[in-house]
Amino acid sequence: MKKNISRYLVYMLTVLPLAGGGLLTGCTSQDPFITAGPDDTPRFLAPSSIEGSAQTSVSQTREDVFAMDIVVTPAKYTTVEWIADGHVLGTGVSFSKQFEAGDYELTIRATTQAGKEAYRTVRLSVKALADDPAINNKEKNRWLNPGNVITIEGSNLSGVRALVFTPVIEAEQEEEPLPESRADEGLDTQPAGDGSFQVPCQPAADGNSVTVTLPEGVEGRFRMSAVRENGERFGCGLVTITTEEYVEGDVVEVALWEGSQAIDWNADLLKLTAEQLADVPVGTEIKVYYSVPEAEYHSMRVTTPWWGDNPEDNIVAQFDITAETPNPYIIVYDDHCKALVDERGAMSFVGFGYTIEKIAYDMQVGETTLWEEGTVTIDWNADLLKVTSEQMADVPVGATIYIYYDMIDAEYHSMRVTTPWWGDNPEDNLVPQFDITEDTPKPYEFTYDQNCKALVDERGAMSVVGFGYSVSKITFK
Repeated sequence: MKKNISRYLVYMLTVLPLAGGGLLTGCTSQDPFITAGPDDTPRFLAPSSIEGSAQTSVSQTREDVFAMDIVVTPAKYTTVEWIADGHVLGTGVSFSKQFEAGDYELTIRATTQAGKEAYRTVRLSVKALADDPAINNKEKNRWLNPGNVITIEGSNLSGVRALVFTPVIEAEQEEEPLPESRADEGLDTQPAGDGSFQVPCQPAADGNSVTVTLPEGVEGRFRMSAVRENGERFGCGLVTITTEEYVEGDVVEVALWEGSQAIDWNADLLKLTAEQLADVPVGTEIKVYYSVPEAEYHSMRVTTPWWGDNPEDNIVAQFDITAETPNPYIIVYDDHCKALVDERGAMSFVGFGYTIEKIAYDMQVGETTLWEEGTVTIDWNADLLKVTSEQMADVPVGATIYIYYDMIDAEYHSMRVTTPWWGDNPEDNLVPQFDITEDTPKPYEFTYDQNCKALVDERGAMSVVGFGYSVSKITFK
């Protein structure tokens, strides 16, 4: 049975706050419904009393119906749109929809007749069910090159016959249907009104992957869905379709447990708690390194402290360890695994005839964006491009910071990395002033050492100043 799990928000966040504020006691001459006119900026009065771009988070399963009613003023002069991935999904003050699995940023846009706007954002997380077709979350697996046969890894994909791709419309991008010619390039159907298209695929016998050929000329961000033979459709999240090759970042192995533990049927002998696994992303491959001493038999099961013989009790069903069993043994930490661990408190390793030596996973260490707000032409104003100490808080000491810049036509070209309190003393700067030449590396990089961190923490920000260049992005790694 479908459930409307969000209606309660209206009561909890609207009726109670409004009652507490006395707005249900009757209209007065100051009631915003009465006083607001066509030239006023729109305000959201419910389900949140916070005006503007307030954010709400909602989590549900794909069986649930998301539903929400809002109150907006000036009601007579305001239209309301509900937007996700750049597509308008509905209009009006009431909205309900059953979403496919995936993470959505649902924007509620209120626009007056005078063209004034206000927004509210609902961060909606829709979980798949345990048996739903799913795609692994590794970035490389979601980086798809058109024109060639590609393999997309996942789970429960045996009955999938096609993939549907719906474009994500960026803010500056106009929504356009895909060219009709693509219907002759291996597409199963004509492009739909929302620009989506469907491509046939071939699942592997084990259900852990599909092969597909995407038509040439298709590029961008898309929301992907898997379609079974009976026409049932399942959300698989966002993918990137591009002709660019995927570039691997640096990969480091993160150890979750290390030692030497002979395994038996005691579920408390070796377990990883939900807290230990909290930072492991869904879709991660967990690696179990083991050795096999002489024993009467060799068997592995990955379960929880509440383990039993029912399939739903286990993360990995019991199997015999043989000479062909991979070492390390790989566990895909999918939504089902995470839900089971979170509910039951831990992941336990049981069985007989093997010894675990390490449990780990690979984490890709790529560049993290610190600042990317368009292209800024730099001058000697320290407030023109600055990254606050709050933004810098996640940059570890020893990280490399990259400044993506371009030289422009100017009398001279000079860069300095400093703070809002900058001066000409060496202790005032993260990077002393230097001339930019054709030989200056692009991007320019420097090490964020303890002195840099102390300076930024004390003075509130890192500022990029100088002359004769522009900056488009700042990252760290």
